[in-house]
Amino acid sequence: MKYLTLSFDDGTIQDRRFVKLLNQYGIKSTFNLNSGLFNQRHEIVHEGIKVCHDEIAPEEVHDLYAGHEVAAHTITHPNLLKCSREEVIHQVGGDAKALEALCGYPIVGMAYPGGPFFNDDIIDTILTNTSVRYARAVGSHFTFKLPERLMEWYPTCYLHPKEYDRLMVLADEFIALETEEDALFYLWGHSFELDKFGNWDDFERFCEKIAGKSDIRYVTNREVAAIVRGE
Repeated sequence: MKYLTLSFDDGTIQDRRFVKLLNQYGIKSTFNLNSGLFNQRHEIVHEGIKVCHDEIAPEEVHDLYAGHEVAAHTITHPNLLKCSREEVIHQVGGDAKALEALCGYPIVGMAYPGGPFFNDDIIDTILTNTSVRYARAVGSHFTFKLPERLMEWYPTCYLHPKEYDRLMVLADEFIALETEEDALFYLWGHSFELDKFGNWDDFERFCEKIAGKSDIRYVTNREVAAIVRGE
């Protein structure tokens, strides 16, 4: 089987438009949220470009992400390598519990905040003390392989102009792929970057290209993790 999954971080207000697009094309995503940052209103300078980074309200979470998956991203987005063991538990476990209360289902996944800020001790702490059982890292491998380690899960590609041409080539390759083994196309990013670069049309072209294929299942990260575990 071929699977497509997405993973988008931060829970900014651009998710409203993003989710509408996904729903229009029947594509699922996992959304990694910071429960301690809801309702924050601010602009950030990201890669030298100023962009709105307003966060959604907590009362939006249940309905906005219905049909998708909500996962953790820590309470306040710290560098976990600089946190004590107790703070890691608080940031990850506390975020998962807060999001569970909003969504009504257990939170079993996360994306590491800030990218590659984790190690084996952090992974062990999370697995031992929280409900989280998979975690997405940052770094494209440009293949369709399933993760070997669910707590060090790297995506296929990043939704960013520097990887956009590669993204569309990969989409064509994935659509044409004939395989007797499971294959996964995993795209990650931030919806606010679509505002930052003004490339909503580019993302919609990707959706148009890859949606509605009878041999592709459109799934959340959680569903892929269950497949990897043989559930």
